[in-house]
Amino acid sequence: MIAKQSLLVEHLARLKWTPRELAHAINSWLEVRGRSGERIHPTTPYHWISKGFCPYAPYPQIVAEVLSIALGQVITAHDLWPDKVPPAAGSPRTAAHGLTASWNSDDVVAQIAELAREHPDGTATVSGPDLVTPALDGIHHSPGKTAGMVGADRVRPALMTLITRHIAELRLLDDRAGGGALNLRYVHNELRTVLDLLRNAACEADVHDRLLLVTADLAQLSGWMHWDAGNHGTGQRYLLLAIRAARAAAESSSRELRTIATESTANTLGMLAYQCAHAGHPADAVRLAEAAARLGRAASSATRARLAGRLATAHAAAGDIHAFRDAAEQARRHLDDHHPNDAPPFLYYLNTEQLDAEAGQALVDLAQRRPAEAGKLLSESVDLLTPLTSTGLRTEYQRSALLHGCYLVQAHLHQHDLEAAVAATRKATERLAGVQSVRCQVLVRRLVQAFARRARNPYVADLLPELNDALDTA
Repeated sequence: MIAKQSLLVEHLARLKWTPRELAHAINSWLEVRGRSGERIHPTTPYHWISKGFCPYAPYPQIVAEVLSIALGQVITAHDLWPDKVPPAAGSPRTAAHGLTASWNSDDVVAQIAELAREHPDGTATVSGPDLVTPALDGIHHSPGKTAGMVGADRVRPALMTLITRHIAELRLLDDRAGGGALNLRYVHNELRTVLDLLRNAACEADVHDRLLLVTADLAQLSGWMHWDAGNHGTGQRYLLLAIRAARAAAESSSRELRTIATESTANTLGMLAYQCAHAGHPADAVRLAEAAARLGRAASSATRARLAGRLATAHAAAGDIHAFRDAAEQARRHLDDHHPNDAPPFLYYLNTEQLDAEAGQALVDLAQRRPAEAGKLLSESVDLLTPLTSTGLRTEYQRSALLHGCYLVQAHLHQHDLEAAVAATRKATERLAGVQSVRCQVLVRRLVQAFARRARNPYVADLLPELNDALDTA
């Protein structure tokens, strides 16, 4: 009982969470999965701590998953309540489970189909060689593949055009609303439909390769949305599989398709690097981002800008300001050189404001690692973050505005400019009701904690009730 109790307290202390904040995190986890009816009272976790109570199923597993996501490590319900919850049979499946060095497209399609059918929230994240090795195996290995089924209905060009349009619209849905439970369900349904065509419809080799690339696109989107929803291990697995599906499509005899598929592979590898940077694994982020940049050496200027931006984020996470500035400058130069008609369809969103905001976000992180230079870095970050987070932003990119708005608030707080921080918070949280993003909600809750320590300030005293109301109704 003592070990169990102290471990739960220890995890909350590491996160600087109160029991009430744990309840908020649990309820957010439930809401994003469409399980609002299972919400707990904000005071319930106090009994787990003060009296050593173990909640009834399924809450021990939910608490363990919420803490695993927040801490970036695998925690089980048995760890928290060893006297009340038996250990799970076998070790938890990881994001890299079954991803061997030798693979073929049929294996990848089967693994994506399994993931889309189960969409498990309990997949454990991986890092270090356990992540980097299967990611690089996915780009370096030339896979074997088949040409599709014979004798069934054919996939016609009109259907491929429709699927392509659906993917573009689903990406915009993610930009606007994030990884909400219903959004994820819809994307999974689309992915399952495409997988059914890929595995059971008759098609020529070129169409088969295009369906493979579409599968990679939807797996990539699912991985990004799962990560946004707090399902980090599942997000990793989707991205690792998307890399392999796109790599398989890059074996196409069509030069155009080979080019797009290779750029898609590099882009997904860059996404994985970005996630590593924000999960506290900067060495992994740098290695993956460098591999993505090498893969995209001959890519369009827009793709090279995207990959250089990912590398800049990785270097910032590692605290390397000189490498960050080199990569950020490369990203700007490539973006200046690009022609909109040459950009691949998945980089529709990339513009100067987005790239600058990402650099501004990185500078906020760098300022914490380099206190002697913090003043200059924070001033620069404010300049870079402000345009994207302004009220004039196009409505289709609400999540990005909210996300980077939270970093703008952090920059003002580190500058001790409470008036500006409060104004930026009000502007950012106007978007909260329309964005279903656990990632953003976690950032807003951290702002609540930061403002609570300054509650005597008159600007803050007026803000805190508004902020809590916005979170309760989000």
